[in-house]
Amino acid sequence: MSPHPASDLLQTPVTLGALRLPNRIIMSPLTRLRTDAELAPTKLVAEYYAQRASAGLIISEAVAVAPSGEGYPAIPGLFTARQAEAWRTVVDAVHAEGGRIAAQLSHNGRARYATDDVQRAAGWWAVANPLKPHELTPTDLSAMVEAFAQGARTARAIGFDAVEIHNGNGYLLDQFLRAGANQRTDAHGGSLENRTRLALELVTAVSEAMGADRVGIRLSPSATVNGAPDPSGEETFAYLLERLAPLGLAYVHATRTTEQDRRHGSGPGIPLERIRALYPGKLIGAGDFTREDGELAVAEGTVDAVAYGRLFIANPDLPERFARRTALNVPDHATFYTPGPAGFTDYPRLA
Repeated sequence: MSPHPASDLLQTPVTLGALRLPNRIIMSPLTRLRTDAELAPTKLVAEYYAQRASAGLIISEAVAVAPSGEGYPAIPGLFTARQAEAWRTVVDAVHAEGGRIAAQLSHNGRARYATDDVQRAAGWWAVANPLKPHELTPTDLSAMVEAFAQGARTARAIGFDAVEIHNGNGYLLDQFLRAGANQRTDAHGGSLENRTRLALELVTAVSEAMGADRVGIRLSPSATVNGAPDPSGEETFAYLLERLAPLGLAYVHATRTTEQDRRHGSGPGIPLERIRALYPGKLIGAGDFTREDGELAVAEGTVDAVAYGRLFIANPDLPERFARRTALNVPDHATFYTPGPAGFTDYPRLA
C-alpha cells in the first residue's frame, strides 16, 4: 500500500533528472509581457516569480534565444548581456525563497514585426503590419540550433536550474513535426526522420550545453494543423518519443487535450496515457488540471508531476492552498498581459 494517499501525492518529492523537487506541482510557462524596452524582465518579474517559489519547479515564460526568434513583441529575450543580468536577478530572487526555476527557451523563426508598426495600446501590443515570414534556410536552421545552445549556456551561467525547449503549442518548432504543416523538401521535411530532425538537433545541442539531466522539452501532441486534428500525430510522436527516451532528459512536458482545444478543432487528441506508454522517462502533464485530477493522474502513474498555469497566476501559494484544501483566487483574464502589478504581483496569499 502506498505510504501516501492519492490525495497527498502532489505534495510528495520527485526527481526529474538532476532536479530534486519537494513537490509535484509545477508552474507552467505563462506569457505575461512584463518586459522593459530592451526585452529584459523587470524587478516586478523577479517579485512575481519569487512569490511562486513554493512550486516544485517554476518553468519561465517563453524566452527568445535570438532577436529573430521573438515571434511577437514584448516577450523577454536571453540574447544580450543586459537581458542575462536581468534574468540573473529573477533567478536569484527565486533561489532566495528556496525555489527552483527553468528557462523555457523559444524561437519563432524569421517572422518579425516592423518596429515602426508596433505601438503599446491599452496594455496590449498592437501590430499593424507583420513582416512576411520566409522559409528558413539550412543556414537559418543551423543558426537557430546554435542560438538554443548559446541560450542554454547563458541560462546555466546565470544560475537557472534547468532549461526547457519550447517545441509545442502549434508554433514554428511544432509545425516542423507536422506532416500537414511542414512542406519542406529538404532534410527537415517529408519523412518522419526529417520532420523530427530539428527537435532532436535542438535537444542534442542544448543537452551538450546544459547537461541532458537538466533539459526538458515541451510538446503539444494534440495541437491542430490548420484547424483540424493531425492525422499523423500519433505516428509522429511515437517516433519522436522513442528517440528521446534514451537521451537522459530531465523530463518531457506534454499537454493533454482541453475543452478549448476541442473547440478549436482538435478532436479527441492524443491522451497523456498514450504518451506515458510511449515514453518511459519522467513526464510532466499539463492542460487545465484541477487538484483532484492532477492527484489522480499521479496516483495512476500517468504523469510524474502536473503543470498548472492560470491557477498559479492567481494563487502564488498554490501548493499550500492545495495542501490545506482551501479556496482558490480566481484569475483576472483582463490583466494577463497588461503592464504593472495589477493581476501580476497583487493576488492575495494565505495568512
